[in-house]
Amino acid sequence: MEKQPEPADPHIRPVNPQRDLSAVADVIDTCFSATIDPDGRRYLQRLRQAAQRGGIGISLQGLVWEDDGKVIGNLTIIPFREGNRVLNLIANVAVLPEHRRKGIGRALTRRALELSAERGAASAWLHVRDDNPAARQLYRSLGLVERASRTTWQWEPRDGKPTLASNHGSIRQLRRADWDRQRAWLEENYPPEVCWNLGFHPDRLKTGFWTGLIRWLEGGAVAQWAAYQNNSLVGSLAWEPTTSYADVLWAASSADMDEQAFHLLLPHAIHSLEARRPLAVNYPAGRAVSAFQDANFKALHTLIWMEVKLKPSG
Repeated sequence: MEKQPEPADPHIRPVNPQRDLSAVADVIDTCFSATIDPDGRRYLQRLRQAAQRGGIGISLQGLVWEDDGKVIGNLTIIPFREGNRVLNLIANVAVLPEHRRKGIGRALTRRALELSAERGAASAWLHVRDDNPAARQLYRSLGLVERASRTTWQWEPRDGKPTLASNHGSIRQLRRADWDRQRAWLEENYPPEVCWNLGFHPDRLKTGFWTGLIRWLEGGAVAQWAAYQNNSLVGSLAWEPTTSYADVLWAASSADMDEQAFHLLLPHAIHSLEARRPLAVNYPAGRAVSAFQDANFKALHTLIWMEVKLKPSG
């Protein structure tokens, strides 16, 4: 069993799934109750159910801040692998309101960065809401650099189907000759600094017999639509089902054409799917805003992605 390094502060210790899950869920719920989404609610429910089983059935890495036997702060460490590199995502940094402004969040985050380096992670990431400037400044002071700003847009069936656009071009099946252009847009809109966490691989959307056969064998359902103006590709949209609250749409276009492309594509996708489940799009912040709004999508949040490069210690 791997030996746990000694914590830098006597209040900080590794989370213990056998006895901390309920307290961790309570801290997260208290701190994020106003902004937590349905997937977050499901996560908290899983924590509490696992707590009733003594932590069986859940793997949770992270840190807690304990004072007089009570957990008053926590964070989660989620390792990802990108090729040969390990990246750590630091999430759910939370301190109970009555214990804030005492440096607890800073100490927890600093210790998480130290642990990440000790365990060989190449870098550590976290994301923070764009309407939380104090947290952004805290993370900057710890060496994290802002890498991307992303908005999650969500459509709910109860919001109704938008009107189909008729003056922005035509919808067709993507031509094979246009795949390179579509892929370039996908890689621009879902760059490596966020793609590893979103679980997105552009090659899943490539057209062709063999790609379709592999997707079928793997049980992956995908629907795609392409928008053309004057016989030129201006954008594409792909749908993938998920086990999360919302199915996912992957949006591909350039910054100078995405408004007109998505005015056409978003309503078409909703009508074509006869969507009965929510749909979510993660997209660069500030782009195609009116297209999303006109299609009855609402901005759930805008997150700033931040990273710090790490040097292995020890």
